[in-house]
Order: sequence, then structure tokens, then C-alpha cells
Amino acid sequence: MNLRYNIFPFSYKRLLTREVKVGDVGIGGQNPIRIQSMTTSDTQDTKSTVKQIIDLTEVGCEIVRVTVPSMADAKNLINIRSELKKLNCKTPLVADIHFTPTVALKVVEYVEKVRINPGNFADKKKFAVREYTDTEYKEELSRIAETFIPLVKRCKELGVAMRIGTNHGSLSDRIMNRYGDTPAGMCESALEFIRIAELEGYKDIIISMKSSNPIVMVEAYRLLVSKFLEHDIDYPLHLGVTEAGNGTDGRIKSSIGIGSLLEDGIGDTVRVSLTEDAVHEIPVAKRLVKKYNVLFKKQLDREKSIPVPPVITVADNISYSEFRNPFVYERFYSSPVPIGELRIGEKYPIRVESALDIHTATVETLEKLVTEQTKINENVKHEIFSFLLQNEDELNKLLMLKKMSRIKLPFSANLGAFDSRILEHSHSLLQFDKIVFNPFHYNFRSQNFILFLKSFQDRQKTCEFKILAEDLSVVPDLIKVLQENRLTNIIFSLETKEILLDYRKLCFLLQNSEFPVLLFGKFENLEEALYGASVGIGGLFVDGIGDTIRIVAENASPNEVLNLSFDILQATRLRTSKTEFISCPSCGRTLFDLQETTARIKKATGHLVGVKIAIMGCIVNGPGEMADADFGYVGAGPGKVHLYSGKEIVAKAIPSEQADERLIELIKEKGMWKEP
Repeated sequence: MNLRYNIFPFSYKRLLTREVKVGDVGIGGQNPIRIQSMTTSDTQDTKSTVKQIIDLTEVGCEIVRVTVPSMADAKNLINIRSELKKLNCKTPLVADIHFTPTVALKVVEYVEKVRINPGNFADKKKFAVREYTDTEYKEELSRIAETFIPLVKRCKELGVAMRIGTNHGSLSDRIMNRYGDTPAGMCESALEFIRIAELEGYKDIIISMKSSNPIVMVEAYRLLVSKFLEHDIDYPLHLGVTEAGNGTDGRIKSSIGIGSLLEDGIGDTVRVSLTEDAVHEIPVAKRLVKKYNVLFKKQLDREKSIPVPPVITVADNISYSEFRNPFVYERFYSSPVPIGELRIGEKYPIRVESALDIHTATVETLEKLVTEQTKINENVKHEIFSFLLQNEDELNKLLMLKKMSRIKLPFSANLGAFDSRILEHSHSLLQFDKIVFNPFHYNFRSQNFILFLKSFQDRQKTCEFKILAEDLSVVPDLIKVLQENRLTNIIFSLETKEILLDYRKLCFLLQNSEFPVLLFGKFENLEEALYGASVGIGGLFVDGIGDTIRIVAENASPNEVLNLSFDILQATRLRTSKTEFISCPSCGRTLFDLQETTARIKKATGHLVGVKIAIMGCIVNGPGEMADADFGYVGAGPGKVHLYSGKEIVAKAIPSEQADERLIELIKEKGMWKEP
């Protein structure tokens, strides 16, 4: 299998795509990563729609999408255009089309781009199961082409761009039956439509591969880019995690999916989908793209002055090469090591380590804090306490805490700047379950150092080697020494600002050694940690890398950082600590107040740990995007709701005022309800 899905997975280099113009806004090529959003108003409500477009433009949105479910909506776009012209608003508009090819043909007269969903443009999803012969499959493609080509010709004639927007939740039955509910099916769904468009000589195309599951989304984009590279295709990519939800959860999921792809140099435009007012999506999108627009400008400046080879093969004096299958989730294997009564690595859950500040606290204060931290939510709790030490006084303070504490959770002594003197304090340090230090502060080949490590291993203690990014080239020699001396109770971590890319380098070096990996991130505040850890650490979880996690955020409480760690694990589906909500961002198709409904359902069911509930405004992606949800709440018409159990619809057109109560009854019927 061709594992190449970007220029180089160990350092940043944006994948260059062709430029597609959406009005006056260029996407791809040498343009910065563009920011998009979508109105949530009824498109026939001219006043509300115009206001939302203006509001989005004022906060930095560069392209605005509106839903166009009917011919009446399409015809009203001329009124929206007229009002925008009066206000001197030139923001390009995108028409969002599902199910209605005739509406698509009309709407291209009024917009700069049309978005079609290949899963439902010429198909009606029935969840039908059938086998297609190759001949029958080709006949289906011919039928689709007959429906699609008139739109392609009209877009080409008018100079209108098109987004072929595949959604994991709305793959056609034909694709599902041949490829399954998979990233491969998502890619083929888009490629079929690309091939038809190219037969007409039309290439003003942008592609997206969206899912509410960040892992599925990332795998789908990677697989698509690998096919692009293989066949010399260069269409721009629109990134987004659909149905990401609201609040912290929505931001974390979006950062994991969008941010980790941007780190790989993939993506030309983004839309953050939150179940909130659309203007709240723009600051999140700006934050995600800012770093990469700066890096891309430097990349272009460099390439203008110095020729850069298309593929970098050597960095840090080490030849790095792909060591994962980036298209399928598989956990990076490590042998288990002990930390107190816990085990880390192998098949054990990703552990959460909490860093507590010992500098200004008294022993009594620390003992109280540690005790309090063990009494919080049983599903979100500290598993390892890590204390940063800077001097001998703090070491003695921690020894006293360890002696007087009745807490059974493991204690980890992070020796910080004090770690160059650990050999002097080896007897004291043996009282801790784990110590953290930089092995390159020593002659790691020396007998004294080897004996020190063996004394820990003999007592079932573990050492964490916190490597600096600039020391990566020495890691192979260190691994060789450890293996020659049969030292196994070792965990590797890395201190770097480039978490995702540098940890990949570390794991490339560790791939044949089976040492567990701790993912570490240090940030200036909680907000920086939310985005930085979601992109870096969350992206590594998507790669299957990481056996434990330690996040440090200045001026944040231990509980805030702890919740962030568990939220990232939940977003990557690696550990569940609360109810999982999948909720769409709303649009003009939504038939109830999605924000209010989501808040209401969360309040009633937010205590059901491990239960997945999907809240969808309409049927466009609902039944499919709820593929792994336990229950679904989907708008079915004005004041009406369908309820689902898995993919099965179990209650149709319930009055919305009864739907919440009926959802709870359904959860009880399935034996998944617990009293708050």
C-alpha cells in the first residue's frame, strides 16, 4: 500500500493544490487557508439571512454558505443578493444542495459556489442491502452522470466553483454496499463525481471528507490525498468535523480533526461546525489556521529564493520514514511497565497524569489537595500525581507528603532542573513510583547510571526519560544501551513545542524497542492548552501514539486540566468518561431551536456515562452520522421529531413538546438509563 499522504509527516510543508476562485476569493494555490461558515436562518427570510452574512463577514468569515432546500429558497437568493449589494458586502456565497438537482441548476445563477453531496445528489438513501455486479455498478454511474452533467456544464458556463462534499453520514446505498461505511467509501464517493466532472473539462472543484468522528475524518482525508498524489490530482481541500457539538467538546473535536491535518500540510479552507451561533465558529477557525498561514508564507518565501526538493528524507541527521499505517487506527505497541499498582502500555487504558505545583504549597496543603483530587467524579479522576521539583527542600517536602499521605495513587517525582543530581539522592528517589529526568544530563553509558536504573527496575519502579527535541539524534544510542542492559521499566516523553511532528520522530526511533510513550504538553494557560493539546496530543492519539498523558497549563486548576485530558481522550474515542453528544451546527433546514434543544437534552441525559446521543436538525446526515450512536433525536418536520435506536427509527413524527420525555423512556426501555 502507498502510505504517502503528505509531503513529509515529520516536519511542516503545505501540500500545494490548484487555485480555485470563489468569486474574488482564491482557495488553494498560494492563497492562505480560508475561513468559512454557514448561516442558520431560513433562506427565505431575507432580513435574517442578510444580517447573519454581514455579522459573519465582520468577524472575519471569508466565504458564507446558505442552505437551499427548495426552489423557493433558490429564487429568494436574488433578494438576498440585492440587499447585500446595497450594504456593499461582496462576501462570496455558497449554495448548499441536498437531494434536489433541479434546485442546483437554478441556484448557480446567484452564487459563486455550489456544494453538492455525492451521497444524495442523485440517490435516495434507503439503507438497502444488495450486491452490485460490475455491470450494474457502471449502469448506476451512468445514471448519476446523466443527473450531474447538466450542473457541471452550467457551473463551467457561468464560472461557478463547486464543492463535492462527502459526508460519512450520508454515503449512498451503492457506495455502502460495495465499500462499507468506511473512509475508502467516502473517497470513492467523491472520486466518482470528480471523474464525471473532468470528462466535461471542469476543474473548479474543492473536495471535503467530513465526519463527526475525528479519527474517521482524518483517515478519510489522508486516504484521499494519497490517491491524489498517486494520480497527480491537485484539488483544494475543505476541512471540517461535522456535528462537532458545542462548548469545549466542539472545540476539542474540531481542533483534533482540522488541526492535525493542518499540521500535516493538508487543507486549503476550513469550517468549524459548532452547535452555537455561527459567529462563534470564526474565532476558533482563526486560531486553528493562524500558525499554518505564517508557516506557509515562510515556505513560499523560501521556495522563491532556494529550490526545495519535493520530498525531504533526512532531518536531525536521521533518515525518517513512515512507520505507521496512517489510514487505519492501530495503537503503537509498547510493553507494559508498572507505576505503583497501575500498568502503562500494551492493552491498558491511556492513563492520565496530573501535574501539581509543590513550589509554594506546604505539606499540609498538598496533602489536602491530593486527598480532594481523589474524591471527584469517579469517571474523571487522577491516576498518577506528578510533582515538579527544583531543589532538595522540595524533594524533602515531597518525601514527607509521600510518608503522611494515605492516598494509594502513584506519585511521580519530576526532577526538573534538579535532575542533574539524582545519583546523589537515589535512595530517597526510590520511595517514589516513578521519577522523571533527562538522561542526557549524564553519561548514560556509565556503570553508575546503569546501576541506578537497575536499582529502580529491581524494585518495580519506573524511570521516565524526558527528552528535549534537540536531543532526538542521540536517542538511538540511548535505546541501544538500555537494550544491552535489559532495562525495560522506562517511559519516554518529549519536551517540545511541535508536539505532533516531534513525537512522531521519537516514535520512529522507538518503533522496535517497545518502550511506552507519555504525551506531554506545557502551555501558558488553559485556552492555549485546549487548542495546543487537542491538535498535538489529540492528533497523536489519532495516530495510535501515546500510553499516558500529562498536560501542564499555567494558572489553571488541577480539575480543569484533568477534565481537558479526559475530554481529549473521549473525543478520540479512547476512553469514555461522560455522555457522548453528536449535534449538528444547525442551518436553514433545521426544524427546531437546535441550541436550546441540545442544552435541554444535555441537562437531562448528561449523567449517562458511555451513552451516545445524536441531536440532528434534519435528515440530511442524521441517520448515517448516527451510525455508532445509541439514540438519535432528528427533526422530521415543523414541530415534529423522529427518534432512533441506533440506525432504526422507533418513533415517527412525535410532537416536539413530547420528544424529550419519549427519548428518556426509550433510553429506559433499552436498559441504559441511570438516575442522576
